[in-house]
Amino acid sequence: MTGGSELRISRDGQGDAPRPLRHALDAFLDALKIETGLREDIVLAVGEAISNAIEHGYCGGATGPVEIYARAPGNQTVVIDVLDRGRFIEREGGTPGRGFGLRIMRAIARSVSIDTQDGTRVSMVFDAG
Repeated sequence: MTGGSELRISRDGQGDAPRPLRHALDAFLDALKIETGLREDIVLAVGEAISNAIEHGYCGGATGPVEIYARAPGNQTVVIDVLDRGRFIEREGGTPGRGFGLRIMRAIARSVSIDTQDGTRVSMVFDAG
């Protein structure tokens, strides 16, 4: 893995945004020589955060940017933030058959944190070594 590498990419948060963001992240992780299975898991977790940003970040038909900022700081970890400028929605209870995205992120990442100031930032740290 090459320390100090980073990727920052933004797309308008519309229905087709996840695909190019996931592809760019996959190429970045491949360039870092992240093993295929782990790379797929990371893309899955980040894809969940991207989908949540698009589906929940901008309500009422509004759209805005969704950004991923990925970096390999050189300590056998990959840190990835998914950002939107929408409003975080705290859901009470749950909807049957829904709400697995955050669980998936937490099952794959070493840590997941959410900051809801000035939009929403989901930060994930993955072991990559």
